[in-house]
Amino acid sequence: MNGSYRPNTFAPREVLVDRRGDGSILLRSPLAYSGDGRTVCDFLPQWANDAGDRIFLAERCADGAWLRLSYAQVWERVGALGEGLLSMGLDQGGRVAILSGNSIDHALIMLAALSIGAVVAPISPNYSLLDPSLARLKDIARVFKPDVVFAKSARGFERALTIDEFSNAKIVLGEPHTLGTTLAELAVNPAGPRFARAFAAIRPEWTAKVLFTSGSTGSPKGVINTHEMLVNVVAMASQLTPSDEPPVQLEWLPWHHTMGGNATFNGIMRSGGTMYIDDGRPVPHLFGKTLANLKDVSPTLMLNVPAGFAMLTDALERDEELCQALFKRLKRITYGGAALPDSVLNKFQSLALKTAGCRIPVVSGYGLTETSPTVCVTHWPSEVSGEIGLPLPGLQLKLQPAGNEFELRVKGQTVTPGYYQLPELTAKMFDEEGYYRTGDLVDFNDRADPSAGLRFVGRLSENFKLLNGTWVNVGEARVALISATDGLAQDIVVAGENEEALFLMVWPKPEPDRQAAWPREKLSGGTELFVEPSLVDRLKELFGRHNAKASASSKIAGFAVLAEPPSLGAGEITDKGYVNQRATINRRVDVLNALKARSHGVSLLQ
Repeated sequence: MNGSYRPNTFAPREVLVDRRGDGSILLRSPLAYSGDGRTVCDFLPQWANDAGDRIFLAERCADGAWLRLSYAQVWERVGALGEGLLSMGLDQGGRVAILSGNSIDHALIMLAALSIGAVVAPISPNYSLLDPSLARLKDIARVFKPDVVFAKSARGFERALTIDEFSNAKIVLGEPHTLGTTLAELAVNPAGPRFARAFAAIRPEWTAKVLFTSGSTGSPKGVINTHEMLVNVVAMASQLTPSDEPPVQLEWLPWHHTMGGNATFNGIMRSGGTMYIDDGRPVPHLFGKTLANLKDVSPTLMLNVPAGFAMLTDALERDEELCQALFKRLKRITYGGAALPDSVLNKFQSLALKTAGCRIPVVSGYGLTETSPTVCVTHWPSEVSGEIGLPLPGLQLKLQPAGNEFELRVKGQTVTPGYYQLPELTAKMFDEEGYYRTGDLVDFNDRADPSAGLRFVGRLSENFKLLNGTWVNVGEARVALISATDGLAQDIVVAGENEEALFLMVWPKPEPDRQAAWPREKLSGGTELFVEPSLVDRLKELFGRHNAKASASSKIAGFAVLAEPPSLGAGEITDKGYVNQRATINRRVDVLNALKARSHGVSLLQ
């Protein structure tokens, strides 16, 4: 696609390569990193002094107006809350669990706890709101043993706040309730010498957060995030994609996930930027809020996941006012979590060219909770689906041969020291040279030119073999198959282990009004399938074209169109918006059985 990009500052596209005798390859950035950060909390007094009136945090009130707090106001309230937490008996190493989602109150108590050396565990609200048994929340509580538990409101959280595992914790709420103390009551006194001493005492190696990963099976694991990890990762990333001016961002990514709570929140704070907290989400019943907020804010930078990016692009096609607002001053979009289909990227850039007269750099990245999160970033406009870029300064990557690809391993100041209270699992995280084993497969975009960057291939645990012994790289297959649907599919689950060809579960692009009238077929296990002829026949045609030129590892035997969207509560889709392939296959085994049995309601190509 022709057309220049809106100007951005990017580091040179370079990497240092060490090819070793055992077949492994070491990669590192040629940019030096000093590694002298102490804590992200240092950014607050810095900006309160240097740009105290600049807005740091904003959120929608019940009446629809924006509540905005400046850096000076946030620092003042953080100090008062920190003083209150100290008076409550919390100090260095004390533990604070946060149950509710993103909000200014969440940010204030999180920053106050971090600023006195306490440890914060932001926990997925779904564990409190969507799980009738509260099993995962109870598992976390037994491990973390919080001294303080916070929720913005008791509404919806009453059962969670009163579990036996929280019986020894003090309850703090954003709104008045008999269950606990309010933030206003906690912050009755301004910060004093005791808060100043606690803030000055923070050490980089101290634990700042414990982030509990939402694995599809078993209890969540707590990943230790130190102050050093959090401050270094945003500093490293800024060397590759520096901000020329304080960013203005509208962000929904949840703070109990590393991408939202570390990369986004801390990155904005480091740059002295402004975060508008988005009360929308990339799901049909909430995305309208995001669109309204975008028209209000006109962000300069955005982070998103591919599902959200695809929904935004569809909305832009239908709404000229939204196009004008979004492209007014947008300099760059970053996405992560999964690969972005080419069809979505091309459509987005066509709209940018039409509206703004230039393309918008779309950069991708790769990271994990265990690396706080960023490992790689494309510090150039991404034009290749699935690419993840080159390593941050200060990190060293090891590409360990694994079949035709490489398992990615990483070492550096942003890597966790281990899992909370799990020494045996921690010992298995690292290889004999101290590199963290990510379990992810990567390859070079161009093996003859490593500076072209890496691309994500898939998870070792998601890949499988067909009956003929051919390996299927699920990550690559998923992106190629979504692109093959010409925009009809929002996402696809790829199955077929020990089968002759692939079976697909397809989620169509949401169109609630039309889909309400589509015919359905209910399987024995309860899963409902769309059997709308206009959609099924078109998908058969497109998948048939795909099969005509596909390799042995990507031919499709059949597909089913799922009527029920992916379930957040059942672990099929994460809070960041991408699909857990294994969890979906396990939950919807009746679909796979129907495909194998060639039952009514599914569509077959072979």
